[in-house]
Amino acid sequence: MDAPMHCDFSARDFTATTVETSEGRLVHVIGSGLCPTGGWELRLAAANPGVVPHPGSLWLELRETPPRRRVVRERTRTTVEAIIEDSEVSEIVIRFGWRDPIVVPVRATARRVRGAHQGSKRSDAAGRAVAASI
Repeated sequence: MDAPMHCDFSARDFTATTVETSEGRLVHVIGSGLCPTGGWELRLAAANPGVVPHPGSLWLELRETPPRRRVVRERTRTTVEAIIEDSEVSEIVIRFGWRDPIVVPVRATARRVRGAHQGSKRSDAAGRAVAASI
């Protein structure tokens, strides 16, 4: 029997929390999946660049890259995360290329971090500013 070609995820595997800073609101999305082997690379990318029909929802696409070299077939937990600057989002919708999407509610944190995203910033595919680190 061949190994599955994708990692296994559920909504329970993801959290999305806000961090309020003096410069704005960051949403930290973190999750993990059970991959068929070690060595998988996971990445969250903006899935709906341009006009957003539901401003309270941020759509991300999970992109999976299998290992390039042959590795021992042992199911391995692999993590993925993204930090997005957004003042309105209340839920994250994670799209997969091979199954139905999952919805993750954004939870607010009481913590206020001063200048948490000072330093280098870049934009994701949707044009939102993304902090390089928290």
